[in-house]
Amino acid sequence: MSTSQIFSMMQKDFENAQADQGLGSLGEWPSEGNHECYVLSMNIDENATFRQTSDGQEFPSVSIQFEYQLSDDPDRPTPLVWKGAPMNLIKDSSNLTHEGSQIRNRIETERLKGHMKTILGSAPSDFGGGMEEVKNKLDSENAVLAMVRCIYQVRGNKTYKSEKLQHLISN
Repeated sequence: MSTSQIFSMMQKDFENAQADQGLGSLGEWPSEGNHECYVLSMNIDENATFRQTSDGQEFPSVSIQFEYQLSDDPDRPTPLVWKGAPMNLIKDSSNLTHEGSQIRNRIETERLKGHMKTILGSAPSDFGGGMEEVKNKLDSENAVLAMVRCIYQVRGNKTYKSEKLQHLISN
């Protein structure tokens, strides 16, 4: 099955997702807050697994992860290159029975849609076609420079990292 076909199967969840750009074990990241970053690539793992929280059931999913480079990094001779938090989207959300897992899937879908909206200038109506457009834009000769918001959430003794693309600076 092609990547485009997989995303087509996930079309309904994509249509229902709101684009989330964050307005209102990953390695080194920039400090919390906003940073001008080049969006270097989008990596897709079509054979990922989504684990439902309540009972540990595992379902086929797609994991999408963006890679960035700070546009200016006075602390290093070469600006920091870092991978964003993976967005793990279940291929068939009707399999999820746990409300928390449904919410987690919706949040990640909305975050991905926000990334797509920022990179493309508007939220695409077609998930597979939009993903192809993002890939083509990132693979082109033109650098994509965006404001990236790094979010750190501390729960207990763990820190969860996430990033959201706020707006394009240039492309």
